[in-house]
Amino acid sequence: MKNGLLLLFLMFWSLPCLFADENANEAPSVEVKGVVTDEKGEPLAGASVWVKGTVVGAGTNAKGEFSLKLSSKKKCVLRVSFMGYTPREQEVTPGVDSLFRFTLKPTDNSLNEVVITGTRTMKPLKDVPVLTRVISREDIAQINPLDFQSLLEYEMPGLQFGLAHGSGLPELKFQGSAGGYVLFLMDGERIAGEGSSNNIDYTLIDMDNVERIEVVKGPMSTLYGSQAMGGVVNIITKDANRPFTGNVSARYGTNDESKYSLSLGTKQGRFSSLTSFSYRTRDAYALKDKEGQVAYTHYVDSHGQDSVVTDTSSTGITSVKGFEIWQVNQKLSFTFNEQFRVSLNGTYYNNHVLEYKQGKVQDVFSTYTINPRVYYAISDDHILDFSYVTENYEKKEDNSKRVKKVFGDLTNTVRLNYTGYLHEKHTLTAGIEVNTQNLQHYWFDNGSGKKFDAQMYVMYLQEDFRVSDKFSILAGVRGDYHSKYDFHASPKISLMYKFGVLTARGGYGMGFRIPSLKELYSEYDMGGNGWFMILGNEDLEPEISHQGTLSLEVTKGIFNGSVSGYYTRYFDEIALGTAPDGENQQYYNADDATRTGVDVMAQFRFKNGLMLKGAYAYIDAHSEVDGYNTASDRPHSVTFTANYSKTFGKVTLSAAVNGRWMSSVETWYKNSAGGYVRNKYDGRTFCTLNLGARFPRGIRFTAGVDNLFDFRDKNVTADQSVIPQRGIGVIGTLSVNLADLFKL
Repeated sequence: MKNGLLLLFLMFWSLPCLFADENANEAPSVEVKGVVTDEKGEPLAGASVWVKGTVVGAGTNAKGEFSLKLSSKKKCVLRVSFMGYTPREQEVTPGVDSLFRFTLKPTDNSLNEVVITGTRTMKPLKDVPVLTRVISREDIAQINPLDFQSLLEYEMPGLQFGLAHGSGLPELKFQGSAGGYVLFLMDGERIAGEGSSNNIDYTLIDMDNVERIEVVKGPMSTLYGSQAMGGVVNIITKDANRPFTGNVSARYGTNDESKYSLSLGTKQGRFSSLTSFSYRTRDAYALKDKEGQVAYTHYVDSHGQDSVVTDTSSTGITSVKGFEIWQVNQKLSFTFNEQFRVSLNGTYYNNHVLEYKQGKVQDVFSTYTINPRVYYAISDDHILDFSYVTENYEKKEDNSKRVKKVFGDLTNTVRLNYTGYLHEKHTLTAGIEVNTQNLQHYWFDNGSGKKFDAQMYVMYLQEDFRVSDKFSILAGVRGDYHSKYDFHASPKISLMYKFGVLTARGGYGMGFRIPSLKELYSEYDMGGNGWFMILGNEDLEPEISHQGTLSLEVTKGIFNGSVSGYYTRYFDEIALGTAPDGENQQYYNADDATRTGVDVMAQFRFKNGLMLKGAYAYIDAHSEVDGYNTASDRPHSVTFTANYSKTFGKVTLSAAVNGRWMSSVETWYKNSAGGYVRNKYDGRTFCTLNLGARFPRGIRFTAGVDNLFDFRDKNVTADQSVIPQRGIGVIGTLSVNLADLFKL
């Protein structure tokens, strides 16, 4: 296996050398040159220029210039885009002895930005039948987060991160769905591995390497399969978009955190490469309760009488783990001609988990991912995309004397995807896919090293029918054949209708989630002291969900806003509870569950450089056990942003305030004596302030204050559904765009 991967790397690295002689065995080429500027005539460095219907593209240099080669003088259409500007398309004739000039104008909103996640095809955001949220590179810069969790918390109401019981690692809830219901993708490919139970390792995402994030809410099982019941989060990483690309940054915070990164790349002719390195660290920390937690326990006696016992717990202390991470990412691409392009993406990640009280054993997480892809444009209207992904995610225990592997997740995915643009109104997406997983888990046979595997065989078909300029229909179905659960079909339909400044979207989708190998085959002595066993259940049924959605979006000038609602019904929801023997814990299919919610978003982009944005989410989550609601999702949450920037000469100054408010919540759980305990967790508010200055030659400095109003949780040990906040922290970040520094 390793020899094969090495051979694959050597093959891609050798491509530039094999084709270095442009005059040897190559069809005659025609050069197309141009320049891209803003409305003031200033060059736009890093603008993207693509030949529509082909795989040929280029980026602009510091002077806004681009150059690309085509094999014929046939007329073609160039599409030019740059973040924050309205894209332009223009028909050109290659071989004309002149520069093609493109002037881009600033956009009032981001609705012309092209997204891919909701349909697996490139479509402007305004034309996607599935409501999609985009977190742009500028949004990320305004928040200036150390990690992926912080970014999502400030950008997405209805989302909360907590600490998983046992491991203490972050776990996610989104619109009432647990982390195992949300599918995370990196450049369109599934992220493997497990941090906390059924959650990915969120520290795997290097924020300095992220271009944008696309979030599609609701079941997306038709395109992406099991685990996409609650939505899909697709993290799009950066590409080399200029003849020379280089960035270096350093960040330091007073709350024992730091980050350093370097990226270097090139986009020259038919070859492009981008290499990025990062080092991130944050010390573990501990927080104390301000006061004890008041709990109300309800008991029902043999006569059916209800009694309530009130108890206040003693104050305690909880800790949050830190990390020390090394990571490298590599992207390579070579374009043979207008129809044929190959690429190779690779990642290596190593994380030493830091504990507040250092013990003899240290957890070490690591992974490598290799993703070769082949793009072939059969014609302007028919495109094939073949990809293969292998990812090996491991957890090891290092006790200074020996290193023991306790977790290993090896996944492989092979996919052939077809996109056809038929008669201008129809976009057909079809594909076949094979997924395999080989899992070693310390919950299997008490960590003996036992492994289990699973295979999935997939076919999917989707039709995007633009009935008219106002009305479109998106319909699809996916068939999955699982090695244990046989065949399952997942349909989906979405409708979009535009009338004036309003866009209405509605749809239905079926989601499903295959029980994980851990839920099926666990056999784990919790704590290692014989307290109780956590047992899998080979009789589990897949979870099924049915969701209906309806949204209304308004876009007029500087304003964009939306209101969306959803109702989801889950059947055979998988839960962990008391086993039939009354002593151990076992996975089982619980009672049906429902999720109902409303999201409201509004954004203003004023001409004077001021941007105001706010979002509100309401969640009515019910996961009932014996009539008691055990859900701990906070029903109300708000995120808000105020950002102002102004240019003085050649220096641009900015100020951004980002905030998040979460309401209080009451939740129930069953104690060992058979009583039901009611806890109430208080509301939370925290904000950040970032002051930035962008200087000539690509130099940018940001000074920030985290947890601006010094919010602190009262009961950090009682409420593990959120990550406790510590005091005010001061952050400084310096970044330098090397291409702008040296005017390349």
